[in-house]
Amino acid sequence: PSPHVSNMNSRSLIQASRASIIICSIILLSLVNSSRCLLIHRKPYVHRRQTAFSHILRWHASESDGTHEDNNEGLSEPLEDSRRSFVKNGFITLTSAAFTGGSLFVSEAGARGLVRFPCKDQTLLNTYHFMRAGSSLLEVEDVWSTNPLFLTNREAALSEKGEDEVRRACNLLKNMGVTPTIVRYSLAASSIDTANIVGEEFNIGRDRLVPEFNYMDPRAIGAWDFSPKNATEEAVWAMDFDEAGPSGRGGRPPPNEDGTPSETLADQVVRLTNLMSVLETLYSGDEIILVFPDGTGPALLSCLIGGIPLYRVHELNFQSGEIRQNVDYNSVNAIATDLPSPYYSEILQRGRQELMQLRENPDEERNVKDLKFEEERAVAEAQRKERQELEEREARQNEFERRQKLEEERRIKEEQRKERQIQAQEREIERKRMRENEDNSTSDISGGAVGGGILLLAVSSVLANSKQSAMIDTDDNRDENGTLSNATIPETNSADIDEVEVSLSDVAKADTDSVELDQPITMEQNETAKVFELASATNIDDEQINLEDSYDDWGDAWLGTINEIMNDDPDISSKLE
Repeated sequence: PSPHVSNMNSRSLIQASRASIIICSIILLSLVNSSRCLLIHRKPYVHRRQTAFSHILRWHASESDGTHEDNNEGLSEPLEDSRRSFVKNGFITLTSAAFTGGSLFVSEAGARGLVRFPCKDQTLLNTYHFMRAGSSLLEVEDVWSTNPLFLTNREAALSEKGEDEVRRACNLLKNMGVTPTIVRYSLAASSIDTANIVGEEFNIGRDRLVPEFNYMDPRAIGAWDFSPKNATEEAVWAMDFDEAGPSGRGGRPPPNEDGTPSETLADQVVRLTNLMSVLETLYSGDEIILVFPDGTGPALLSCLIGGIPLYRVHELNFQSGEIRQNVDYNSVNAIATDLPSPYYSEILQRGRQELMQLRENPDEERNVKDLKFEEERAVAEAQRKERQELEEREARQNEFERRQKLEEERRIKEEQRKERQIQAQEREIERKRMRENEDNSTSDISGGAVGGGILLLAVSSVLANSKQSAMIDTDDNRDENGTLSNATIPETNSADIDEVEVSLSDVAKADTDSVELDQPITMEQNETAKVFELASATNIDDEQINLEDSYDDWGDAWLGTINEIMNDDPDISSKLE
């Protein structure tokens, strides 16, 4: 059967049951009052013009007020006639009440808040404009969040793109001459921001911006919450189209462990029915904008109003920031088509494949927040490993540099040690050479001293002969007064003296050159050097020294030295010989 036929059958059953209840209640009430009337009054009479039902009501009212009077005035019929009239008139009243559906006892105003879908025969008391909030920050990041606990988080607030979408929708309403008086919005962060913009654009007071706590919440998708929105939404659409059915009782997402509800379309229908009943009760003649956080909520409410099977709900899905004005039975059916569009068919085809993957891999992690956390953790772990590797490389580099430095220091120390060793060897060689040179110098000095002594002996002999000849000449040339005349004073042979000085200097130079400057000087060398210095510094000038005394002292000194050397070294005497 079609949804329309089933709705008509249900309404007929409701009316029949209500009429039966009313009839039974009236019969019971009539019998009770009739029995009371017969017990209290022995001769009760009623007017012919009064119906049995009105008489019972009057009797009950007078008895409850305590003003009942036993007045039989005007009563002319006996008890049997009144009872026959009561049954006749009561039967007519009950029959009319049954056929009118109890309209005599239930007023129309008492049932105006109860909305029955579809709204074909029932005119809504308000004009409704359905609007979806602009794109939220999570939707921009392709995240689908439906958990009611997280809807108010500012991470789901309106994005800049969403603000532009909302303002364009408001301009569209202004151009169409729509002036909303009430804005009813969900407590989702994006819906709150959207309602604030709408109130600002249409100058609606805060008392007319009314939040709705849970009736406008989106359909919760359980374990698929916080999954990639585009792919998961297509899977849900395919599931609802294939499994939900006309009433939306099939197609339930898998449950979640974090408290996110897992709802079907029928679960959301209950909330939307309560929403419309509350609005129809509170307001009358208003233009109301309903701001939903998702696109399925206003589409589902449109299907309920228009009598569209609920498995086609996603054909009427709202885009971000979209608004549809004057939503009623006719407008909804004008939008709905007989067959799905090709674009919608492509979405269903992709959704079926995605749904198959979701159901084949139920343990696969699809929560974007968890995946992002895992990604951040992986990045942090990679950064930690990179820092650790960098620190290890730096440690290895520092250790290598330290070892190189130690090796360099060791090499330098080794070179310094070798250099000191070489220097020590050179010093040792130098000391050996110096000792050898010292030994050689000692022998040379001894030989030079002998040669110098022989030369001095010769010089001394020459000087002695010169002295003797000079003395002889002096004696011969003395005058009678015992003085020497200038003509007879023999001149000193200056050539001979110069030859002696040259010989002495050569001997001293030869002896000095035979010894290196850096060699230690022995005592004998010192004495010889002093003799040579004394000999070279001696001036043969007659006016400065007495040659006779000098020659005698030199001769004696050298003779003594020669004798000592000859006594110490017998080889010298053999050499002289």
